[in-house]
Amino acid sequence: MKKDLYYLKVLTPLHVGTGQGVGHIDLPIYREAYTDFPAIPASAIKGTVRTEEILRIANETGMDPKKVEEFIEKFSEELNGSLSEDVKEKVSKVACYFGSQNREGSITFTDARILLFPVKSLSGIYALITCPYVLRRFAEETGKDIPEIRVSDEGKCIVSRETINKIKGKEAVVLEEFTFEIEGEAGQDVLNLPDNQKIDKSRVVIVSDNVFTHMVKSYTEVQTHIKVDIEKGTVEEGALWTEEYVPAEAVFYFFVIRQEDDEFSITNRENGSILQLGGNTSTGKGFVEVCRDGPQES
Repeated sequence: MKKDLYYLKVLTPLHVGTGQGVGHIDLPIYREAYTDFPAIPASAIKGTVRTEEILRIANETGMDPKKVEEFIEKFSEELNGSLSEDVKEKVSKVACYFGSQNREGSITFTDARILLFPVKSLSGIYALITCPYVLRRFAEETGKDIPEIRVSDEGKCIVSRETINKIKGKEAVVLEEFTFEIEGEAGQDVLNLPDNQKIDKSRVVIVSDNVFTHMVKSYTEVQTHIKVDIEKGTVEEGALWTEEYVPAEAVFYFFVIRQEDDEFSITNRENGSILQLGGNTSTGKGFVEVCRDGPQES
């Protein structure tokens, strides 16, 4: 088995939801149950990639996408016997990778977990925050050589040189409305990310676990939506709701587990490394860039 590590960088606000909320946000984002950190369910990533594969086959063959999906769902040599060998091979490959009514898929997607979360910064516009717990979990899951990092106090942080400010003659870091004392500096390679990833390592700030938890819960984007009465031109009564989004520049990571001889890759597609996940896609939401780190031994 091979475990391919992928990074997912949010390009436009992303809403992968959980249905109706019970708090002050009507449509909240998906979060891990035990940490409350933003996450992206594996089904959302798998479903998007599968849909793109179906549309690609439909575009190449001139078939209706629903017909292509039917062939995949009910794939068998008998049912697809009327297809040309070229089309049958394409349908078979998608059915093999993603599964059908007659077989389990050969590839497995994991949930995408948060690695870096953007917040406003007095220096450099924004910073990408993470915390010791996230780094420890990332190191354990990927096998990367990441040093053990501790932040001793909620008012302190570990930074790269580019995020430091001068506050009353002293060096500090200002994120949102909070000022943090600098406990130490970390090199730009603290996450051990490959150089080809489009992640600005100079913006990384490591805060305490408690501060990180507070910020990923409090500094997501919340947008208010309305529905306008087409005749009156005013807001319809009761047609007002709020929706939560993961902000652009956030970075997640996830795995695709595949067989040794499978050549599947998310980035080896017609649209390259760009996917569109979640809701409100017609208004430009949910664009993400997926980058592959490399195969991990399982």
